[in-house]
Amino acid sequence: MRTEVAIVGGGSTGSSIAYQLAKRGVTDTVLLERGPGIASGQTSRSTALVRTHYSVPIVAKMALLSYRFFKDFEKELPGRTAGYVETGLLVGVDKKSEDALRESVKMFERTGIVSKFISKDEARSLEPLLDTSSFSSVVHEPQMGYAEPTTTAAAFASAAGEMGAKVMTNTGVTRITRVKDGYSLATTNGEISASKVVIATGVWSGPIFQSLGVSVPIKVVRHPVTIYRRPEEFRGVRPCVFDFSQSAYYKPEGVSLLFVGSLEAELDEAGPPVDPDGYNTDVTFDEVERLTTWTAKTYPIMASEGKYERGYGGIYDDTPDQQPVIDELSAYGLPGLYCLVGLSGHGFKLSPEFGRIMASMVTDGRFPDYDVSVFGLKRFESGMLMKSRYNLSTVG
Repeated sequence: MRTEVAIVGGGSTGSSIAYQLAKRGVTDTVLLERGPGIASGQTSRSTALVRTHYSVPIVAKMALLSYRFFKDFEKELPGRTAGYVETGLLVGVDKKSEDALRESVKMFERTGIVSKFISKDEARSLEPLLDTSSFSSVVHEPQMGYAEPTTTAAAFASAAGEMGAKVMTNTGVTRITRVKDGYSLATTNGEISASKVVIATGVWSGPIFQSLGVSVPIKVVRHPVTIYRRPEEFRGVRPCVFDFSQSAYYKPEGVSLLFVGSLEAELDEAGPPVDPDGYNTDVTFDEVERLTTWTAKTYPIMASEGKYERGYGGIYDDTPDQQPVIDELSAYGLPGLYCLVGLSGHGFKLSPEFGRIMASMVTDGRFPDYDVSVFGLKRFESGMLMKSRYNLSTVG
């Protein structure tokens, strides 16, 4: 099989890239997904928050543009949906994070992100069941919600397919080899030749880069999520909450569920690397106990009337600065080979902009809207890592 562009990885990022390439008229493409369906890997385990709260300015800009895409998803892809629900976000901090939050809010104003400090009384008017006693300050950001990750990726992939792209599931890529006229991809469905290749393989990136002789510093780390049933008084669409004092986030989903996850930096910095094909996909008793304790503190009603439903373990492809690698690898002797990996928990929420950036790089050789060279692979060799204001996981 011969194609102009092969995209390896059929999660939200790879599917978005396929869609954006097709929009540009590049339809001699093949999207390769190792699982039985689009987004059957870690995208399907995403809590799918769509937020603009990032302390790194360029990432905040990417998040704002992605948020706008999700808001207008049905206009962009008529007849398809991302299942987007607008909730707003409350960010509660303690004294040690207050200065960093103030700097972020100033940056948001310059970027065009709506974000403002509110009183604890105002916070409780937005979420009456929230315990704000541990917060020294609260910020409200209306530009946040959540989407349905599998539906979103499938919409991207099916739209690309309708425009002429080929989508192949149950097709794992085991090796990529540089050849005279491009690249040869060894897959579980035979060999594929491509003039250009985009690697968007997330937590499964390690072996592919090893086959190319390129070192990409990705650590696969596990993040637990617990899910609770909210009582009647806590039903309906409610704001999401970031609780910096406990390093936790809370996502009320649908009518009655509450997803709870950790923002603890220790998960990424000190946590052991895991095998993406052989890690604990359940939650441990200790994890349930810890996240449940946080939940009962943040929402006292959950202590008496909430119900634990289930939990699961997801995994992130973390880089040392928790920011993605967006690059073309000519500097490594691999012209026409692109990568968008190391998403560090940001992948789904930034996927619309990731697709737009990479499609431009593949077709035009550059992305003109703003400078994405800061995400280049060489930054790990030069020490030019990107710095977050927060000592928290995934809140870049």
